[in-house]
Amino acid sequence: MHPAPPRIPPYWTRFSSFFRYPLSGEPLLACIGLALLATVAELLPPLHLLVFIGTIRYGFLVLERTARGHLDDRLALFESQHGGKYLAWKQIAVILIGVILVALTWAEFGRNPAMLVLVLLGLLWPANTMVLALTNELGESINPARLWQVASGIGMPYLGLCGCLLLLSFGSEQLLARTSHLIPAVLGAPIAAFVAAAFTIVMYRMMGYVVYEYHQVLDVDVQLGFERQGDLLPPPDPRAARAERIASLLRDGKSDEALSEARSAVSDAPHDHDAQLRLHRLLAALPDQAQALARHGREWLPALLRAGRGAQAAEVLQTLLKHDAGFTPGNAADVLPLATAAFDARRFDTTAQLLRGFDQRHPGHRDTPAIYLLGARVLIEHRRDDAQAERVLSVLQSRFPDHPAAAEAARLQTLIARLRAAGAASN
Repeated sequence: MHPAPPRIPPYWTRFSSFFRYPLSGEPLLACIGLALLATVAELLPPLHLLVFIGTIRYGFLVLERTARGHLDDRLALFESQHGGKYLAWKQIAVILIGVILVALTWAEFGRNPAMLVLVLLGLLWPANTMVLALTNELGESINPARLWQVASGIGMPYLGLCGCLLLLSFGSEQLLARTSHLIPAVLGAPIAAFVAAAFTIVMYRMMGYVVYEYHQVLDVDVQLGFERQGDLLPPPDPRAARAERIASLLRDGKSDEALSEARSAVSDAPHDHDAQLRLHRLLAALPDQAQALARHGREWLPALLRAGRGAQAAEVLQTLLKHDAGFTPGNAADVLPLATAAFDARRFDTTAQLLRGFDQRHPGHRDTPAIYLLGARVLIEHRRDDAQAERVLSVLQSRFPDHPAAAEAARLQTLIARLRAAGAASN
């Protein structure tokens, strides 16, 4: 019995390799060549079309090459199975067909149906590009049945791919817009062409990888199986692979195994806050895990504070208090920094819930004056209860007259009195 071929890592574990690809070997030379052609096009404007055609044509080459299994271009020389003639022009034709379809819908049914058609065409664009790259057939690339076969074959990850491509399509524009003031005018055209080519290559590389990942489902012939190139490829991010394994277990209904895997990830890398967050969310979502959730929270919250992740600590704290209103940190000294982080994150109810009863639970604790002061600020800024705040501030000054918090309490009392007087005068 032959062993099963190694599973191709999901495309979302390979993002870094997609972005590195335009800076390697042949893709880099292509980007430079297109940038030089764009420089000449400044003198001969008709050449701008050639720049666009060249960028799209090379993108199709990257897509087909990747889809056929050439994840490392050093493994073999690649020859397109159909030559790729007129691919860029065919994609322009697809765009024109889409524009006409949207325009006709607008004219016949109005703006909203036209926008719906536009969104639908946008969702089908990756499938159209994949089919066009692999077949060089315009008709097949706009066949709804074929496009649905591709999209449904890939499944939910296809929507993630659409989202990634949408972000990338705007990425080059945003990058150039935000750096245009740093670029000399004479270099504007070549740099714009280089960036556009690089982002296009990333997009087509990603689409090609998705085809390769799902080549069995899509019935695509590959020239290099993954088992022949796994040693030459950069290893996938083990953390991302582990996260995918946990997600896969959850999808299969194996929550106990997913929880065990999440705990192992935290044990192997206790400083990995992504792994900690994954375990925290899993414990919060699963039934009968309240005690484990609280125990994990008491261990993780101090680490978040030490790492300067106050906002995340406040979010975690809110979840813990939602599951157990009586939750308290394991160390009383952590209450004030946690409450302060929650206050700074404007989670005032969480702050008040954590502070409530602190002086009874920890009599004589050194943070009690600051706890009183923070509680008064919650009453003033969130609950608009100046009367109760004044009572808390008075207790603070009477019990801890020499503490620095007493001076701040006096200042707040003076401010409350002034605001009350101003309100009375206006009435």
